[in-house]
Amino acid sequence: MRELIFKNLVAPTSRKRDISVEEIVEKNGMLSSTTKRSTYFIRGFHRIESRDELKHWIDKRKKDAGLNKKFFHILREYSDRDKKDKLVCKMRGSFYVISGESVYNIVFVHAIRIILRQAGKNGGGSTGVES
Repeated sequence: MRELIFKNLVAPTSRKRDISVEEIVEKNGMLSSTTKRSTYFIRGFHRIESRDELKHWIDKRKKDAGLNKKFFHILREYSDRDKKDKLVCKMRGSFYVISGESVYNIVFVHAIRIILRQAGKNGGGSTGVES
């Protein structure tokens, strides 16, 4: 059995985009659920009037070490009682996009969650997959 769920959540007035893909596979008595999620949102923007102002703005941002820092987190849990193995990886950072006369600061969070367990636990299938 293989099940694939794709979600692209965007509100017209929102400055946020949330994309999620979930894959559930049952093979050799094991149920595997993999969820990949990417969230992007606009933190702020700056209007640029000239090329010289853009160059000055870029040089100023290059000196900001905090902008280049990425955050990465890994969590692994194993439940001997439920025979469930769970791995969660998250990364957060930011980047800039130049469009016309505006520069946008985009913040992102990427996450992947993998859960492995024996098939048939909690009913199996997508109803048996939990966070």
